[in-house]
Amino acid sequence: FFFFSSRRRHTRCREVSWARRCVQETDQRRVHGDIAMAEKLARIFGTEEDKVNCPFYYKIGACRHGDRCTRLHNKPLLSQTIIIPHMYENPPAAVAFSEGTKVPEEALKEAVRHFEDFYEEVFIEMCKYGELEEMSVCDNVGDHLMGNVYAKYYREEDAKSALTALNGRYYAGRIIHCEYSPVTDFHVARCRQYDDGTCTRGGYCNYMHLKHVSRTFKKSLFRQMYDDFPEYRRRRGQRMKDMNRRSRSKSKKNHRHSKKSRSRHNSRSKSHSKSHSRSRSKEHNLFKKSSEERRAMIASWAKEDEEKGKAKPEVSANPPEKPLEAEKPNQHQ
Repeated sequence: FFFFSSRRRHTRCREVSWARRCVQETDQRRVHGDIAMAEKLARIFGTEEDKVNCPFYYKIGACRHGDRCTRLHNKPLLSQTIIIPHMYENPPAAVAFSEGTKVPEEALKEAVRHFEDFYEEVFIEMCKYGELEEMSVCDNVGDHLMGNVYAKYYREEDAKSALTALNGRYYAGRIIHCEYSPVTDFHVARCRQYDDGTCTRGGYCNYMHLKHVSRTFKKSLFRQMYDDFPEYRRRRGQRMKDMNRRSRSKSKKNHRHSKKSRSRHNSRSKSHSKSHSRSRSKEHNLFKKSSEERRAMIASWAKEDEEKGKAKPEVSANPPEKPLEAEKPNQHQ
């Protein structure tokens, strides 16, 4: 009875341990599967492979399908960029030029002047709520991008204050409706073919065709912003100091690493040179002395070799032969 009870107890323990091991393996597989799925979702988020989130809204902040889009439009709760849809009204000459038709030069100059006046007015108004990093206006003809104004601030708090202050106001007889935009990098959102002058879709392209603003005009506006708001200039100086401090710390780390590697290399080379110098010190000392001293030194070395040879006689492979003993005379004779 005791034998059978101990055997049952042993089998029961084996079953329990096996069940625990199975549970642990399933938990590990589940964890690894969740990690792999999370990595895949993070990799494809905002791309064409993502079948849940809309890639165009993530890159551009607007979608041509609008609310009828089959994918999700994840609107951010807080962002550095705000968007004012359909704020700028393109003149008829600018719309015709964007579609590819020929327009007189005077009409084009008037359209450029009209846009620069609008840009300066909106830029100065946006600067009242915080330090602007960039402001862009779309030149597209599509309904979801026509006249959109993007204003990116350095701080999210400034974008929030601008959003609350501009919502509900009127511009050119039309109410302003602002919202946060997921766009933070305009280099990804803009059409590169349009910048190269090779876009075949024209104004109906789904990527941003940003209106051109001359560099001198933009510099003058930023200079005016820093002159009107000196605190922005102080923030900029502090920001530049922090950037320089980070770059110096990185350069110091790289310098320390290179210095350590150089010190290791030098120590190895020094040890190698010391061993090499020890092996050849005898020869160097010999050549440094005069001729008489060299002869005396060579003679002493030869004498030492002779003494060593006498102290250690050579051992021959064959044992020495015994000398023949003389025959003893027979006593009986």
